[in-house]
Amino acid sequence: GRKTCFLDSLIGTCTERKRPLSLSTVASMKEMYQMHTSQNSEVLFRFCMIAVEAGDESILPVVVKFITSQGRMKFVRPLYRALFHSEMGRDIAVSTFLENKDFYHPIAAKMVASDLDTTKSEEKRALFDCLASKLKEPFVIGGIAALSAAIGIALLRGKRH
Repeated sequence: GRKTCFLDSLIGTCTERKRPLSLSTVASMKEMYQMHTSQNSEVLFRFCMIAVEAGDESILPVVVKFITSQGRMKFVRPLYRALFHSEMGRDIAVSTFLENKDFYHPIAAKMVASDLDTTKSEEKRALFDCLASKLKEPFVIGGIAALSAAIGIALLRGKRH
């Protein structure tokens, strides 16, 4: 109750100011409140998110243990995303997921896999940008129109026979 509200408030504050907590603040919270050892998944999840955002490398074993000991997508997916987008946790996120993907529900595994797959989205974006620039050329536009017309005629002829 109170701890989750407190952590939610901290997350909200960090989001609003677009700046994570300092490492010293996270270290003080660990020392004073021992949230990194909590048996409450709601508390542990929120604290792990805060610590990963702050760049606290000492939280990595806790996060890995947490995301590999239970498979709830509400906890697993955001933590994998946070790890993947952090400098310290990108490789850990990928290797941990690959080692444990069969542990998760198929839908959760598919969603996390898509979150961790940046190459496809970068390749798609590059391809789209390339095609978009080419489509602006008049000859390409004319060629696409002619090709579309030819395909349409072929399809119509195929339906008649």
